[in-house]
Amino acid sequence: MKKLLLPTLIVAMGFGGAYAGSKVSKAMPTYHIEEGQCVEVQQECNEQPGPLCTLNDDGVTQLYKFKLNETTCSTALSRSN
Repeated sequence: MKKLLLPTLIVAMGFGGAYAGSKVSKAMPTYHIEEGQCVEVQQECNEQPGPLCTLNDDGVTQLYKFKLNETTCSTALSRSN
């Protein structure tokens, strides 16, 4: 019984490490106002205080966390470091 415990534990740790390493970081859905519409984009931002998160394409368009309705975005986000 003891001879099986250590190899089983090592294999389980290996699977756990492989699973943890395989998780890919996905950008949270973020939103911006485009031609009066709140449009979703995938870009890394966070909710911590700091410089405003802007659209990578132009560096000016502010990004938000929520889409309240078709024409309103809410809760400004900060840049991810």
